[in-house]
Amino acid sequence: MPCIPNSNFMNNPRYILWLLLIGFFSVSVTGQEGKVVRDIGLWTGAEIEKDVKEWTFSLKQEVRLKTNMSEMNNYFTQAGIRYRISRNFALDAKYRFTRDKKGDGSYVNQSRYSLDLRYRGRLDFITIDYRLRYQKEVEGFRLLDMNEPYEKYVRNRIKVRYTDIRKLEPFISGEIFQLFRVNHFPQFHYYRIQAGVQYEPGNFGAFRLAWGFNREITDNQPATIYMFRVNYIYAF
Repeated sequence: MPCIPNSNFMNNPRYILWLLLIGFFSVSVTGQEGKVVRDIGLWTGAEIEKDVKEWTFSLKQEVRLKTNMSEMNNYFTQAGIRYRISRNFALDAKYRFTRDKKGDGSYVNQSRYSLDLRYRGRLDFITIDYRLRYQKEVEGFRLLDMNEPYEKYVRNRIKVRYTDIRKLEPFISGEIFQLFRVNHFPQFHYYRIQAGVQYEPGNFGAFRLAWGFNREITDNQPATIYMFRVNYIYAF
C-alpha cells in the first residue's frame, strides 16, 4: 500500500518552500538543447577609485560564477576614467580584459571598450541616475580591426536611489540592451532588472549587495539568468 504523506506535514509552509526550491534548481539548466534557459550566478568583485579634481580614475577586478554559482563563467580586469562636465553630467570611458570560459573548459581572451554619457538628478530624498552606454567587444585584442567579428551594444539604464538613510542606500535599476551585429538589423536583445543596497560603514569603503536577473527578448524560448552581486568599492 503506497505511503501517503501526513496532511499536516504537507501543509507545512517550510515543506512547500523546499519543494519549490528543489523544483526551481532542477530546471535551472533545461530548455533548448545546448542552451541554458534558467540559471543563478554570482558576480563578486572589488574596485578602487581615485578623484583628482573633475576626474575619477578606477580599477576593478570581478569574478562571475554560473551553473547555480558552482562553476566559473569568466573573470575580468577593468580600468576606467570619468570626467565630470557639470554637477549633473559626466562622461566615462572604460576598457575591460576578460578571460571567458568555454564549454570545453578552455578560456578565450576578450577585449571590450565602452563610452558612457551620465546624468544625475536629485528630487528631495530620491536620486535618479541615467546612463547611456555604447560598448564593443571582440575576441583577442583587435578592437580597432573592422574585419574582426564583433559584438556591439547600446545600453540605456535608469537607476533610482533612496538617499535619506544614514549609511544605507537602497536602489533599483532597469536596463535594456540593443544588439548590433554584422549583417543583422539592430534588435533589443535582453533587459536587466536589479534591486539592492549600498552600505557605507565609514572610512572602510562601501559594500554593494544586489539581486537581479537578465531576460532575453528576441528568442522563442527566452533565457532568464538570475544573479547575486557582492561588490566592494574603496574611494580615496
